[in-house]
Amino acid sequence: MPLFDGKLPLHGSFSDQVADALNAILAQRNISGHAEYLESGALNGPLDSYVYRVKFHPVVIRNMDFPGAAAAEMPALQAAAQSLSGQEYLRSKMRPNERLNLLPVYLARGYLKAQFADSQAKVVQDGPRTLVDVSFPVTPGVQYRVSQVQWDGVSAFPVDQLKKLLHLKNGEPANAVQFGDDLRAVQKLYGTKGYLMADILGHPSMDDSAATVAYDIKVTEGDVFHMSELLIDGIEASAASKLAAQWQMKKGDVYDASYLGRFFNNMYHEVGLTGSYSVVPKENINRQDKTVSVALHFVPKR
Repeated sequence: MPLFDGKLPLHGSFSDQVADALNAILAQRNISGHAEYLESGALNGPLDSYVYRVKFHPVVIRNMDFPGAAAAEMPALQAAAQSLSGQEYLRSKMRPNERLNLLPVYLARGYLKAQFADSQAKVVQDGPRTLVDVSFPVTPGVQYRVSQVQWDGVSAFPVDQLKKLLHLKNGEPANAVQFGDDLRAVQKLYGTKGYLMADILGHPSMDDSAATVAYDIKVTEGDVFHMSELLIDGIEASAASKLAAQWQMKKGDVYDASYLGRFFNNMYHEVGLTGSYSVVPKENINRQDKTVSVALHFVPKR
């Protein structure tokens, strides 16, 4: 195909011509199967690729190995990849697993620039089904240790209170996975004081020669939101009134984003609704008025 350069247009018949060319190759090599393709893209995102595959007997993953990995990381990598064993092999499925399951093994150990190359499959058994061993080549890079952590933009809480939520220790490997969890914990803390739009970002500055990383945590606190209306429907008026009386966050109070979960864990079962209804809670945030209304919709259980 003279016009094929590795990319396809989003419209027209060129993608079908690629499938026809692949089928011609299969026929030439006496391989029983049929090439087909699917349009692919991120969830709710635009089309960004075509995934071609040959439909014939399944190609199944047997074992995985990790060229370039040290012995210390091998058990964690094997555990992270265990769910792939026995699954169908498609390279397009391997890439998300590398990013979501394998790469965090290194990020948690301070290898902040670790990279996985495309997976490679080797046929180990052929017949009614094909078994392959899959290699995930990795380049760990430098292991970074924490040199310092600085905060900027904090006024709603004492910095010492926020520091207690961080697990980073100077001189220890930078656990980027835990650091992400810690920043989310800081954001939840801000939500308890009405800062629902607080933005917490950690910027790493890496020194390759010293193998250290310094973090600058930038906090944009935003506005404080307040409680607006509590709306309850789907249950009898007497039960709704009893439930509303238990709700302690009144109109005009600073909104506590953690209160809704605590309310259902500790209080609402006392009204006697737990076994008969399921509840669909919804927080409606009004950015203009800086308020939050809460709707509790009860649905009878069958």
